[in-house]
Amino acid sequence: MEPAQLKRIPLFSDADDRELRRVAVFAESKEVSEGTEVIAEGEFSNALMAIEDGTAEVSRDGEHIADLGRGDVFGEAGMLDDELRSASVTATSPLKLITMGHFEVKRLKKDAPDVYAKIEQLVEERKR
Repeated sequence: MEPAQLKRIPLFSDADDRELRRVAVFAESKEVSEGTEVIAEGEFSNALMAIEDGTAEVSRDGEHIADLGRGDVFGEAGMLDDELRSASVTATSPLKLITMGHFEVKRLKKDAPDVYAKIEQLVEERKR
């Protein structure tokens, strides 16, 4: 993945070039079609995802709780806390995602600590 792709995601926008290059090594692109359940409530958390293009809906217990779009990140909370997914995310349009697996996100703590700190901050904000 190119570091410039990451720069368009607010989570990564303040990262310096060195950190972006390290994150880019761990990140992958993934495309899913409209209607695809990207993550399911109650499943194990195995990836952090950022929307590069498209839209998605977040639901909990079958109820709509949020809409997501370009630049939004999801799947981070369960990964850092080693908890099951607290909500489902379903594509409401074709989605182009940037994904990072559990192991890769944990590696950011050493290889890109400022980015990892932003992920931790996002998790704390969403807990409130």
